[in-house]
Amino acid sequence: MMNKYLTWAQIDLNAIRYNFRVLRRLAGRAKILTVIKADAYGHGIIPVARLLVDEKVDFIGLSNLSEGITLRKAGIRTPVLLFETTLAEQAKGIVDYDLTPTVCTLELARALDNYARQQRRPVDIHVKVDTGMGRFGVWHEVTAEFMDNIRRLSNLRVEGIYTHFSSADTDRTFTQRQIQQFTRLVRQLRKEGFIIPCVHAANSMGLVEYPDGIFNLARSGLMLYGLYPHRQLKEKVKLRPVMSVHSRIIFLKCIEKGRSISYGHMFIAPRRMIIATLPIGYSDGYLRGLSAKAFVLISGQRCPVLGRVTMDQIMVDVSKVKNPYLGMPVIILGKDQKAQVSADDLAHAAGTINYEIVCSLGSRLPRVY
Repeated sequence: MMNKYLTWAQIDLNAIRYNFRVLRRLAGRAKILTVIKADAYGHGIIPVARLLVDEKVDFIGLSNLSEGITLRKAGIRTPVLLFETTLAEQAKGIVDYDLTPTVCTLELARALDNYARQQRRPVDIHVKVDTGMGRFGVWHEVTAEFMDNIRRLSNLRVEGIYTHFSSADTDRTFTQRQIQQFTRLVRQLRKEGFIIPCVHAANSMGLVEYPDGIFNLARSGLMLYGLYPHRQLKEKVKLRPVMSVHSRIIFLKCIEKGRSISYGHMFIAPRRMIIATLPIGYSDGYLRGLSAKAFVLISGQRCPVLGRVTMDQIMVDVSKVKNPYLGMPVIILGKDQKAQVSADDLAHAAGTINYEIVCSLGSRLPRVY
């Protein structure tokens, strides 16, 4: 595919639709919340949201008030849960834009209640419970007391209660303990007459590996985008990758043995080589940690990245490519003939996770849908 861009990320919306339907089936009777925070993990919040609305998603999950306002201004009316709401000063914006906040402090709860009273409208909230993540949330052992205080705020409706798995992909014992603690709490609240419509904990990993009868809302994030939180899930769930990254050769040169490439002279040519320069660098989200560790695909050939990734360019070895030319297509992320560069490949090379790979590909990199 050729277009006006030299480097771009291509987003397959049909793949998102397919993945969503897979997740919907996995959720069974549970409602489904899809997480599109961080610009839909780098895939584009508005196009992804509109597709999900078309698919009749039950909830959309975002990080903060700013993301919620962005969706509302785009005309998205689907219920939106904000995961990162803790400051009382945000109460007005939350209510005005009809967003559902996560509540884990009485300060925010009281501010929401006061403003909702002024507006003469109730506000739905979800309460976050900490069962071991150690980030946001009311510690599970004191949540019942916290809920007693929430009950006194007549303009708040507790629509949901949830927790977050910290190690679903690495520590099954700890995750099961989190589920047990959370389940015990929910059952205690029910005995006290506190019936909460939405109970959730299952992220993408939890949705597949930790089904539990108490949960009736499934949260899916990474798998919506065709990526897996753990390699073992590839054998259980078949998804379609959504993002591919494309570029073109903008410069070619032959260098002799002993010449250096890029900053710091970290690569010295061991022989005569043909080097191509590509217009992508760490300012586009191609991580500096990929220096001399990653490869790209050109005409189905794996071409290694040489030397350090620079702000705007990388250099690759095209010595084995037949007749390289200026403007020649390059696959940074994706498939080319039988070869592939996956987000997992790049994550392994950079010593990180596939989440960071796709989220780091920033707004300077155009999206083509």
